[in-house]
Amino acid sequence: MDEIAIRSIEPEELEAFLRAVERAFHGQYREDDLERERMVAEPDRSFVALDGDEIVGTAAACTTELTVPGGALPASGITAVGVLPSHRRRGINTHLIGTLLDQAVERDESLVYLWASESLIYGRFGFGLASWCTEIDAAADRSAFVPEIGLTGRLRTVTRDRALGPMRPVYDAVAETRPGMIALDDRWWTLLWHERKRDEDEPRFFVLHEDDEGSIDGYAVYTVKHEWIHSVPTNELHVRDLIAMTPEATASLWRYLFDVDLVATVKAWDRPVDDELLWLAAEPRRLNARIADGLWLRVLDVATALSGRTYSGEGRLVFEIDDTFRPESSGCYSLSVDGGEATCERVDADADVVCSVAALGAAYLGGNSFSQLERAHQVRELTQGALARADAMFAWHPSPWFGFIY
Repeated sequence: MDEIAIRSIEPEELEAFLRAVERAFHGQYREDDLERERMVAEPDRSFVALDGDEIVGTAAACTTELTVPGGALPASGITAVGVLPSHRRRGINTHLIGTLLDQAVERDESLVYLWASESLIYGRFGFGLASWCTEIDAAADRSAFVPEIGLTGRLRTVTRDRALGPMRPVYDAVAETRPGMIALDDRWWTLLWHERKRDEDEPRFFVLHEDDEGSIDGYAVYTVKHEWIHSVPTNELHVRDLIAMTPEATASLWRYLFDVDLVATVKAWDRPVDDELLWLAAEPRRLNARIADGLWLRVLDVATALSGRTYSGEGRLVFEIDDTFRPESSGCYSLSVDGGEATCERVDADADVVCSVAALGAAYLGGNSFSQLERAHQVRELTQGALARADAMFAWHPSPWFGFIY
Protein backbone atom coordinates (compact mmCIF):
# COMPACT_ATOMS: atom_id res chain seq x y z
CA MET A 1 0.00 0.00 0.00
CA ASP A 2 3.03 2.33 -0.26
CA GLU A 3 1.99 5.61 -1.88
CA ILE A 4 -1.54 4.35 -2.55
CA ALA A 5 -4.32 6.66 -1.32
CA ILE A 6 -7.94 5.62 -0.74
CA ARG A 7 -10.78 8.14 -0.94
CA SER A 8 -14.37 8.53 -2.10
CA ILE A 9 -15.05 10.20 -5.42
CA GLU A 10 -16.65 13.52 -6.28
CA PRO A 11 -19.83 13.42 -8.42
CA GLU A 12 -17.94 14.71 -11.45
CA GLU A 13 -15.49 11.79 -11.18
CA LEU A 14 -18.11 9.10 -11.83
CA GLU A 15 -17.09 8.63 -15.47
CA ALA A 16 -13.44 8.15 -14.52
CA PHE A 17 -14.56 5.69 -11.85
CA LEU A 18 -16.59 3.65 -14.36
CA ARG A 19 -13.74 3.64 -16.87
CA ALA A 20 -11.43 2.26 -14.18
CA VAL A 21 -13.97 -0.46 -13.29
CA GLU A 22 -14.13 -1.56 -16.92
CA ARG A 23 -10.32 -1.64 -17.14
CA ALA A 24 -10.12 -3.83 -14.03
CA PHE A 25 -12.70 -6.25 -15.48
CA HIS A 26 -11.18 -6.17 -18.99
CA GLY A 27 -14.36 -4.60 -20.33
CA GLN A 28 -15.23 -1.72 -22.61
CA TYR A 29 -16.68 1.52 -21.32
CA ARG A 30 -19.63 2.89 -23.31
CA GLU A 31 -21.10 6.36 -23.10
CA ASP A 32 -24.56 5.13 -22.12
CA ASP A 33 -23.02 3.41 -19.07
CA LEU A 34 -22.66 6.83 -17.45
CA GLU A 35 -26.31 7.72 -17.98
CA ARG A 36 -27.38 4.39 -16.51
CA GLU A 37 -25.10 4.42 -13.47
CA ARG A 38 -25.97 8.00 -12.54
CA MET A 39 -29.45 6.76 -11.62
CA VAL A 40 -28.17 4.95 -8.52
CA ALA A 41 -24.55 6.00 -8.01
CA GLU A 42 -23.61 7.20 -4.52
CA PRO A 43 -20.34 9.12 -4.85
CA ASP A 44 -19.75 9.18 -1.10
CA ARG A 45 -19.94 5.36 -1.16
CA SER A 46 -17.76 4.96 -4.26
CA PHE A 47 -14.05 4.63 -3.43
CA VAL A 48 -10.92 4.70 -5.53
CA ALA A 49 -7.33 3.68 -4.86
CA LEU A 50 -4.96 6.23 -6.35
CA ASP A 51 -1.35 5.76 -7.39
CA GLY A 52 -0.51 9.40 -7.90
CA ASP A 53 -3.31 10.67 -10.14
CA GLU A 54 -4.12 7.26 -11.64
CA ILE A 55 -7.12 5.23 -10.44
CA VAL A 56 -5.77 1.72 -9.88
CA GLY A 57 -8.59 0.24 -7.77
CA THR A 58 -12.32 0.74 -7.24
CA ALA A 59 -15.08 -0.37 -4.89
CA ALA A 60 -18.57 0.91 -4.16
CA ALA A 61 -21.58 0.24 -1.97
CA CYS A 62 -25.31 0.68 -2.52
CA THR A 63 -27.67 1.71 0.27
CA THR A 64 -30.51 -0.84 0.45
CA GLU A 65 -32.78 -2.89 2.65
CA LEU A 66 -32.24 -6.64 2.49
CA THR A 67 -35.13 -9.00 3.15
CA VAL A 68 -34.35 -11.32 6.05
CA PRO A 69 -36.63 -14.02 7.48
CA GLY A 70 -39.74 -12.21 8.69
CA GLY A 71 -38.64 -8.67 7.85
CA ALA A 72 -35.91 -6.46 6.41
CA LEU A 73 -32.72 -4.79 7.67
CA PRO A 74 -30.54 -1.94 6.37
CA ALA A 75 -27.74 -3.46 4.33
CA SER A 76 -25.13 -2.29 1.88
CA GLY A 77 -24.57 -4.06 -1.41
CA ILE A 78 -20.93 -4.08 -2.47
CA THR A 79 -20.18 -3.75 -6.16
CA ALA A 80 -17.57 -2.55 -8.69
CA VAL A 81 -14.65 -4.06 -6.74
CA GLY A 82 -11.63 -4.21 -9.01
CA VAL A 83 -7.88 -3.63 -9.10
CA LEU A 84 -5.81 -3.05 -12.22
CA PRO A 85 -3.55 -6.01 -13.12
CA SER A 86 -0.50 -3.79 -12.64
CA HIS A 87 -1.38 -3.20 -8.98
CA ARG A 88 -2.61 -6.56 -7.72
CA ARG A 89 -1.12 -8.39 -4.73
CA ARG A 90 -0.42 -5.10 -2.96
CA GLY A 91 -3.28 -5.11 -0.43
CA ILE A 92 -5.42 -2.60 -2.32
CA ASN A 93 -8.52 -4.79 -2.44
CA THR A 94 -8.23 -5.53 1.28
CA HIS A 95 -8.00 -1.83 2.08
CA LEU A 96 -10.99 -0.99 -0.14
CA ILE A 97 -13.18 -3.69 1.41
CA GLY A 98 -12.15 -2.59 4.89
CA THR A 99 -13.11 0.98 4.05
CA LEU A 100 -16.55 -0.09 2.83
CA LEU A 101 -17.16 -2.20 5.95
CA ASP A 102 -16.11 0.67 8.22
CA GLN A 103 -18.54 2.98 6.45
CA ALA A 104 -21.37 0.44 6.73
CA VAL A 105 -20.78 0.22 10.49
CA GLU A 106 -20.89 4.02 10.73
CA ARG A 107 -24.26 3.95 8.94
CA ASP A 108 -25.71 1.30 11.25
CA GLU A 109 -25.92 -1.33 8.54
CA SER A 110 -25.68 -4.70 10.23
CA LEU A 111 -25.40 -6.68 6.98
CA VAL A 112 -23.30 -6.39 3.83
CA TYR A 113 -23.78 -8.53 0.72
CA LEU A 114 -22.36 -9.01 -2.76
CA TRP A 115 -22.17 -11.16 -5.88
CA ALA A 116 -18.63 -12.47 -6.22
CA SER A 117 -16.74 -12.28 -9.49
CA GLU A 118 -14.52 -14.99 -8.01
CA SER A 119 -15.75 -17.21 -5.19
CA LEU A 120 -12.33 -17.49 -3.57
CA ILE A 121 -11.94 -13.80 -2.75
CA TYR A 122 -14.45 -12.88 -0.09
CA GLY A 123 -14.36 -15.61 2.54
CA ARG A 124 -11.28 -14.05 4.11
CA PHE A 125 -13.24 -10.83 4.63
CA GLY A 126 -15.94 -12.64 6.60
CA PHE A 127 -18.49 -13.23 3.81
CA GLY A 128 -20.39 -16.52 3.85
CA LEU A 129 -22.24 -18.17 0.99
CA ALA A 130 -25.83 -17.45 2.02
CA SER A 131 -27.73 -18.49 -1.11
CA TRP A 132 -27.37 -20.76 -4.09
CA CYS A 133 -28.81 -20.30 -7.55
CA THR A 134 -29.86 -22.78 -10.22
CA GLU A 135 -28.81 -22.70 -13.86
CA ILE A 136 -31.08 -24.29 -16.48
CA ASP A 137 -30.14 -25.41 -20.02
CA ALA A 138 -33.08 -27.42 -21.35
CA ALA A 139 -34.28 -28.68 -24.71
CA ALA A 140 -37.71 -27.22 -25.37
CA ASP A 141 -38.99 -30.45 -26.91
CA ARG A 142 -38.22 -32.42 -23.73
CA SER A 143 -39.89 -30.01 -21.32
CA ALA A 144 -43.18 -31.76 -20.56
CA PHE A 145 -44.66 -31.19 -17.11
CA VAL A 146 -45.88 -33.85 -14.71
CA PRO A 147 -49.53 -34.73 -15.51
CA GLU A 148 -51.02 -33.27 -12.34
CA ILE A 149 -50.31 -29.68 -13.42
CA GLY A 150 -53.37 -27.69 -14.47
CA LEU A 151 -52.56 -24.29 -15.94
CA THR A 152 -54.87 -21.45 -14.92
CA GLY A 153 -55.26 -17.77 -15.61
CA ARG A 154 -54.31 -15.85 -18.73
CA LEU A 155 -51.02 -14.82 -20.33
CA ARG A 156 -50.46 -11.57 -22.21
CA THR A 157 -47.41 -10.47 -24.20
CA VAL A 158 -46.97 -6.72 -23.92
CA THR A 159 -44.44 -4.01 -24.68
CA ARG A 160 -41.87 -2.90 -22.15
CA ASP A 161 -43.72 0.33 -21.41
CA ARG A 162 -46.97 -1.51 -20.71
CA ALA A 163 -45.23 -4.17 -18.66
CA LEU A 164 -43.16 -2.19 -16.15
CA GLY A 165 -46.08 -0.70 -14.21
CA PRO A 166 -47.89 -4.01 -13.55
CA MET A 167 -44.59 -5.83 -12.90
CA ARG A 168 -43.55 -3.56 -10.04
CA PRO A 169 -46.18 -4.68 -7.44
CA VAL A 170 -45.40 -8.31 -8.23
CA TYR A 171 -41.69 -7.80 -7.57
CA ASP A 172 -42.41 -5.84 -4.39
CA ALA A 173 -44.72 -8.53 -3.02
CA VAL A 174 -42.24 -11.33 -3.67
CA ALA A 175 -39.25 -9.32 -2.41
CA GLU A 176 -41.00 -8.75 0.91
CA THR A 177 -41.27 -12.48 1.57
CA ARG A 178 -38.13 -14.07 0.11
CA PRO A 179 -34.91 -13.61 2.11
CA GLY A 180 -32.00 -12.25 0.14
CA MET A 181 -34.03 -9.92 -2.08
CA ILE A 182 -33.93 -6.14 -1.78
CA ALA A 183 -36.54 -3.41 -1.92
CA LEU A 184 -36.22 -1.51 -5.20
CA ASP A 185 -37.01 2.20 -5.20
CA ASP A 186 -37.89 4.07 -8.39
CA ARG A 187 -34.22 4.66 -9.23
CA TRP A 188 -33.33 1.00 -9.02
CA TRP A 189 -36.44 -0.13 -10.87
CA THR A 190 -35.59 2.25 -13.72
CA LEU A 191 -31.98 1.05 -13.77
CA LEU A 192 -33.03 -2.60 -13.84
CA TRP A 193 -35.05 -2.11 -17.01
CA HIS A 194 -32.99 0.61 -18.67
CA GLU A 195 -32.47 -0.18 -22.35
CA ARG A 196 -28.92 0.30 -23.58
CA LYS A 197 -27.69 0.63 -27.15
CA ARG A 198 -25.73 -2.61 -26.77
CA ASP A 199 -29.05 -4.44 -26.21
CA GLU A 200 -30.73 -3.26 -29.43
CA ASP A 201 -29.81 -6.39 -31.39
CA GLU A 202 -31.29 -8.68 -28.72
CA PRO A 203 -34.54 -7.06 -27.56
CA ARG A 204 -36.33 -8.10 -24.40
CA PHE A 205 -39.83 -9.59 -24.54
CA PHE A 206 -42.33 -9.23 -21.70
CA VAL A 207 -45.18 -11.55 -20.70
CA LEU A 208 -47.66 -11.02 -17.85
CA HIS A 209 -49.78 -13.61 -16.07
CA GLU A 210 -53.26 -12.76 -14.82
CA ASP A 211 -55.14 -14.90 -12.32
CA ASP A 212 -58.74 -15.95 -12.89
CA GLU A 213 -59.96 -12.64 -11.44
CA GLY A 214 -57.81 -10.61 -13.84
CA SER A 215 -55.11 -9.53 -11.34
CA ILE A 216 -51.51 -9.66 -12.52
CA ASP A 217 -49.58 -12.05 -10.29
CA GLY A 218 -46.48 -12.91 -12.32
CA TYR A 219 -44.24 -11.89 -15.16
CA ALA A 220 -41.38 -13.16 -17.28
CA VAL A 221 -38.81 -11.31 -19.37
CA TYR A 222 -36.74 -13.07 -22.02
CA THR A 223 -34.53 -12.59 -25.04
CA VAL A 224 -33.99 -14.86 -28.04
CA LYS A 225 -30.60 -15.60 -29.59
CA HIS A 226 -31.15 -16.45 -33.25
CA GLU A 227 -29.47 -19.38 -34.93
CA TRP A 228 -30.73 -21.26 -38.01
CA ILE A 229 -28.69 -24.31 -38.95
CA HIS A 230 -29.47 -25.64 -42.45
CA SER A 231 -32.66 -23.52 -42.36
CA VAL A 232 -33.81 -25.25 -39.17
CA PRO A 233 -34.53 -22.95 -36.20
CA THR A 234 -32.25 -23.73 -33.25
CA ASN A 235 -32.83 -20.50 -31.41
CA GLU A 236 -31.99 -20.07 -27.70
CA LEU A 237 -34.44 -18.42 -25.35
CA HIS A 238 -32.73 -16.77 -22.37
CA VAL A 239 -34.91 -16.18 -19.32
CA ARG A 240 -33.85 -12.81 -17.95
CA ASP A 241 -36.41 -12.71 -15.16
CA LEU A 242 -39.37 -14.69 -13.87
CA ILE A 243 -41.13 -13.46 -10.75
CA ALA A 244 -44.47 -14.87 -9.60
CA MET A 245 -46.65 -14.53 -6.54
CA THR A 246 -48.37 -17.92 -6.88
CA PRO A 247 -47.44 -21.47 -7.94
CA GLU A 248 -50.08 -21.24 -10.66
CA ALA A 249 -48.43 -18.18 -12.19
CA THR A 250 -45.01 -19.82 -11.97
CA ALA A 251 -46.16 -22.95 -13.79
CA SER A 252 -47.99 -20.99 -16.50
CA LEU A 253 -45.03 -18.72 -17.19
CA TRP A 254 -42.55 -21.59 -17.45
CA ARG A 255 -44.92 -23.45 -19.77
CA TYR A 256 -45.19 -20.33 -21.96
CA LEU A 257 -41.40 -19.99 -22.18
CA PHE A 258 -40.88 -23.61 -23.20
CA ASP A 259 -43.62 -23.37 -25.83
CA VAL A 260 -42.39 -20.25 -27.66
CA ASP A 261 -42.23 -21.04 -31.37
CA LEU A 262 -38.90 -21.57 -33.17
CA VAL A 263 -37.02 -22.11 -29.90
CA ALA A 264 -34.85 -25.20 -29.42
CA THR A 265 -33.26 -24.44 -26.05
CA VAL A 266 -34.37 -22.54 -22.96
CA LYS A 267 -31.66 -21.22 -20.66
CA ALA A 268 -31.85 -19.50 -17.31
CA TRP A 269 -28.87 -18.55 -15.20
CA ASP A 270 -30.04 -17.17 -11.86
CA ARG A 271 -33.02 -19.08 -10.51
CA PRO A 272 -33.86 -19.97 -6.88
CA VAL A 273 -32.44 -23.24 -5.67
CA ASP A 274 -36.02 -24.26 -4.79
CA ASP A 275 -37.54 -23.13 -8.11
CA GLU A 276 -40.85 -24.96 -8.73
CA LEU A 277 -39.63 -25.88 -12.22
CA LEU A 278 -37.44 -28.59 -10.71
CA TRP A 279 -40.62 -30.40 -9.61
CA LEU A 280 -42.85 -29.35 -12.51
CA ALA A 281 -40.64 -31.06 -15.08
CA ALA A 282 -41.62 -34.61 -15.99
CA GLU A 283 -37.97 -35.25 -16.91
CA PRO A 284 -35.99 -33.15 -14.41
CA ARG A 285 -32.63 -34.41 -15.63
CA ARG A 286 -33.46 -32.88 -19.03
CA LEU A 287 -33.28 -29.45 -17.40
CA ASN A 288 -29.51 -29.96 -17.06
CA ALA A 289 -29.75 -28.03 -13.81
CA ARG A 290 -26.55 -26.89 -12.13
CA ILE A 291 -26.04 -25.23 -8.79
CA ALA A 292 -23.84 -22.14 -8.50
CA ASP A 293 -22.99 -19.79 -5.67
CA GLY A 294 -25.31 -16.82 -5.35
CA LEU A 295 -25.40 -14.17 -2.64
CA TRP A 296 -22.47 -13.76 -0.23
CA LEU A 297 -23.45 -12.26 3.11
CA ARG A 298 -21.35 -10.58 5.78
CA VAL A 299 -22.71 -9.97 9.30
CA LEU A 300 -21.26 -6.75 10.71
CA ASP A 301 -23.34 -6.22 13.85
CA VAL A 302 -24.02 -9.69 15.24
CA ALA A 303 -26.44 -8.64 17.99
CA THR A 304 -28.54 -6.40 15.72
CA ALA A 305 -28.62 -8.94 12.88
CA LEU A 306 -29.61 -11.88 15.07
CA SER A 307 -32.31 -9.92 16.92
CA GLY A 308 -33.59 -8.41 13.64
CA ARG A 309 -34.96 -11.56 11.98
CA THR A 310 -37.80 -13.95 12.77
CA TYR A 311 -37.19 -17.58 13.78
CA SER A 312 -39.06 -20.80 13.13
CA GLY A 313 -38.47 -22.15 16.63
CA GLU A 314 -37.82 -20.95 20.14
CA GLY A 315 -34.91 -21.48 22.50
CA ARG A 316 -31.64 -20.00 23.69
CA LEU A 317 -28.18 -20.44 22.22
CA VAL A 318 -24.81 -18.88 22.91
CA PHE A 319 -22.69 -18.44 19.78
CA GLU A 320 -18.95 -17.83 19.92
CA ILE A 321 -18.13 -15.86 16.80
CA ASP A 322 -14.62 -15.68 15.36
CA ASP A 323 -14.12 -12.61 13.15
CA THR A 324 -10.49 -12.44 12.06
CA PHE A 325 -10.97 -9.50 9.66
CA ARG A 326 -12.79 -7.36 12.25
CA PRO A 327 -11.62 -8.77 15.61
CA GLU A 328 -13.75 -6.29 17.54
CA SER A 329 -16.81 -8.32 16.50
CA SER A 330 -15.42 -11.57 17.91
CA GLY A 331 -16.92 -12.88 21.12
CA CYS A 332 -19.89 -14.69 22.62
CA TYR A 333 -23.47 -13.70 21.82
CA SER A 334 -26.60 -15.00 23.51
CA LEU A 335 -29.63 -15.41 21.23
CA SER A 336 -33.00 -15.96 22.92
CA VAL A 337 -36.27 -16.49 21.09
CA ASP A 338 -39.38 -16.55 23.25
CA GLY A 339 -42.97 -16.01 22.12
CA GLY A 340 -41.78 -14.93 18.71
CA GLU A 341 -39.56 -12.21 20.20
CA ALA A 342 -35.81 -12.44 19.50
CA THR A 343 -33.14 -10.76 21.59
CA CYS A 344 -29.39 -10.98 21.23
CA GLU A 345 -26.60 -9.49 23.30
CA ARG A 346 -22.90 -9.95 23.86
CA VAL A 347 -22.26 -12.07 26.97
CA ASP A 348 -19.49 -13.54 29.04
CA ALA A 349 -20.70 -17.15 29.04
CA ASP A 350 -19.84 -20.61 27.81
CA ALA A 351 -20.66 -21.12 24.13
CA ASP A 352 -23.00 -23.76 22.73
CA VAL A 353 -21.83 -23.29 19.13
CA VAL A 354 -18.53 -21.96 17.76
CA CYS A 355 -18.30 -20.63 14.21
CA SER A 356 -16.66 -17.98 12.07
CA VAL A 357 -18.57 -14.85 11.11
CA ALA A 358 -18.56 -16.23 7.55
CA ALA A 359 -20.36 -19.40 8.68
CA LEU A 360 -22.89 -17.25 10.53
CA GLY A 361 -23.51 -15.32 7.31
CA ALA A 362 -23.97 -18.57 5.42
CA ALA A 363 -26.70 -19.74 7.83
CA TYR A 364 -28.29 -16.39 8.61
CA LEU A 365 -30.92 -16.28 5.83
CA GLY A 366 -32.04 -19.86 6.45
CA GLY A 367 -30.69 -21.37 3.26
CA ASN A 368 -27.99 -23.48 4.91
CA SER A 369 -28.17 -25.37 8.18
CA PHE A 370 -25.62 -25.27 10.95
CA SER A 371 -25.48 -29.07 10.79
CA GLN A 372 -24.44 -28.88 7.13
CA LEU A 373 -21.74 -26.40 8.01
CA GLU A 374 -20.59 -28.57 10.91
CA ARG A 375 -20.13 -31.50 8.53
CA ALA A 376 -17.98 -29.20 6.40
CA HIS A 377 -15.86 -28.30 9.45
CA GLN A 378 -17.18 -24.70 9.49
CA VAL A 379 -19.02 -25.01 12.84
CA ARG A 380 -18.29 -26.77 16.14
CA GLU A 381 -20.94 -27.97 18.59
CA LEU A 382 -19.90 -27.65 22.23
CA THR A 383 -23.26 -28.41 23.85
CA GLN A 384 -25.00 -31.62 22.80
CA GLY A 385 -28.16 -30.88 20.82
CA ALA A 386 -27.20 -27.25 20.14
CA LEU A 387 -26.92 -27.71 16.38
CA ALA A 388 -30.33 -29.35 16.13
CA ARG A 389 -31.79 -26.47 18.12
CA ALA A 390 -30.02 -23.92 15.92
CA ASP A 391 -31.26 -25.64 12.75
CA ALA A 392 -34.86 -25.60 14.01
CA MET A 393 -34.63 -21.93 14.93
CA PHE A 394 -32.92 -20.61 11.79
CA ALA A 395 -34.73 -22.73 9.16
CA TRP A 396 -36.87 -20.71 6.75
CA HIS A 397 -39.00 -21.10 3.66
CA PRO A 398 -38.66 -20.02 0.88
CA SER A 399 -34.94 -20.36 0.32
CA PRO A 400 -32.93 -17.15 -0.03
CA TRP A 401 -32.53 -15.67 -3.50
CA PHE A 402 -31.38 -12.27 -4.69
CA GLY A 403 -33.30 -12.20 -7.97
CA PHE A 404 -31.03 -10.15 -10.23
CA ILE A 405 -27.38 -9.26 -10.74
CA TYR A 406 -26.45 -5.66 -10.02
